[in-house]
Amino acid sequence: MFKKLPGDEAHHLVSTTPDTAVVFRPAVLQTPAILTVVIFVWRLLAGAVRLLWRHPIASAVVAVPGVIWTLYGWRVALAVTTLPVSTLIPWAFFDRASFNHWIGWRLLAWWRLVWVYRGTDNP
Repeated sequence: MFKKLPGDEAHHLVSTTPDTAVVFRPAVLQTPAILTVVIFVWRLLAGAVRLLWRHPIASAVVAVPGVIWTLYGWRVALAVTTLPVSTLIPWAFFDRASFNHWIGWRLLAWWRLVWVYRGTDNP
């Protein structure tokens, strides 16, 4: 019928003393802030290493323009980035079959690998 909540069980308890309040409190463990920060930084670094290990090409696509921007300036990084994009977009429009064969299906497979099959609930 109705689902019982954890607090609903308190009125079924038997007390020998009248007017005794039953108090349920969770156990609180005081964790030092430095331990929390160390665990957070460790998980952040482990996630970054896992990202680089699982997706090296996608990571390089993001990292290489950033490194070029840092070393040579934003104009060179923009030129290096727009050259492949300006080549891929016309190829996708004018010869869809060969674009899909060489690039499109791989991009779709990677997209599904990341967003469909791995999802956010898997570690």
